[in-house]
Amino acid sequence: MKSIVPAAYFSIALAALALIAARPSGPFVLVVTAPSAEAVGNMAVLDRADGAFVWASTVPWISVAYSQAPDFAERLLDAGALLVINHDLALGCLQGMNT
Repeated sequence: MKSIVPAAYFSIALAALALIAARPSGPFVLVVTAPSAEAVGNMAVLDRADGAFVWASTVPWISVAYSQAPDFAERLLDAGALLVINHDLALGCLQGMNT
C-alpha cells in the first residue's frame, strides 16, 4: 500500500505536466476534428474560427492552424474542433515532411 501512494502522486504530477505542455500557446495550434468529417470538416472548423490553414497531417482531420487572436483556441472548440493543443506536439507528424 505504501508504494501505491508515491506512484499515484507521480502519476498526477506527470498528468499535470502533460496538460501544461499541451496547452495552446502562441498563434499556431494543432487542431483535431471528427474523423468522419474528413478534410472538408477540418477546413470548415478553421474557417468558422477565422483561422488560417498552415499544414495538414497524413490524416485529413488533423491540421495546424494560425491566428493572432488570443481566443483562437476557444473559437476553434466552439466551431467544432474536438481537441486544440500546442502545435509543438505535432513533432511526430512533422517527421514525415523531411523524407
